[in-house]
Parts: sequence; structure tokens; C-alpha cells
Amino acid sequence: MNVRVLCSIFVFLFMFTAYALPAEKAQKQSPPLSKEEIQKLKDIAVIVAGEITRRGIKSVIVTDFKDIGGKPSKAGKTASVEFRKQIETIGKTNFTVVDSRYDSQPSGGGALVTGMFLPFKGGDKWRLDIKVLSPDNRLITSYSAFYRKAKGVKK
Repeated sequence: MNVRVLCSIFVFLFMFTAYALPAEKAQKQSPPLSKEEIQKLKDIAVIVAGEITRRGIKSVIVTDFKDIGGKPSKAGKTASVEFRKQIETIGKTNFTVVDSRYDSQPSGGGALVTGMFLPFKGGDKWRLDIKVLSPDNRLITSYSAFYRKAKGVKK
């Protein structure tokens, strides 16, 4: 074989491996949420749903939570799916949660729930910032939370 062809194959494999490794690493950093984390998201959903109900909002879209760079992340998507389930359960008699895959903007006086989910290195802490916006992009309410896993007692 030609040396150039071998070098091209080597460079291609090197670049492909370098590209694939960060994605695998990111998948390992976003395990399923624990019961404690789900409970924390439920507590936040109760507060946000109460404000949505108090304002008489009838429809809500919950978008995937972003990372610090404003891009959707796997951990943010996991958290937003759970938050969506919690807020839908809590507010089912007062408002509907519309699937963000089909509608990107709230209609009929609805609201848009956006968030930023930031897991800290090690996975034992995270921060969640949630904003509820009106159709004209005005802030209705916001909520920030920090979560820290309880450390077990070592014997």
C-alpha cells in the first residue's frame, strides 16, 4: 500500500477516536436520577406549578434544560424529562403541559419553562435554574436550587 493511504487511514482513525471518546465520557456523567434527586425536582415543580396556577396560565411548554454554554445536554435532558413529568402530575387539574417536540412557543396565554442544569464534577452536586416566561418573553417567575447528595456514615 501507498504510504499516503496508510497515513490518511491512521489520521482518520485517530480523529474518529478523539471525536468518539468525549461522547462516551459525557454519557457516563449523566446516570439516571436518584430518588433524592427526583424528590428535589418534585419539590421545585410544586413551587413552579403553584405560581403557574396562581397566574391562571392554562398551558405550559417545558424545554430541555441547557448547560452553561446554552446547549442541550444529556444530563439536562434527563432532568427536564423528570421535571416535566412532575409538573404535569402536579398541575394536571389546572393547566396542561404541551410536548416541546411539537410546539416550541406557548399559545393562548401559555408559558415557556426553560432551565439550566449544571452537574458539578463528581456528580454529587448540581445546580438548577428555572425560568417561566410569558409568550412575549417576560419573566413570570424563576427558581434556583442547589442539590448536594447526603454523604453516608462510614463505619
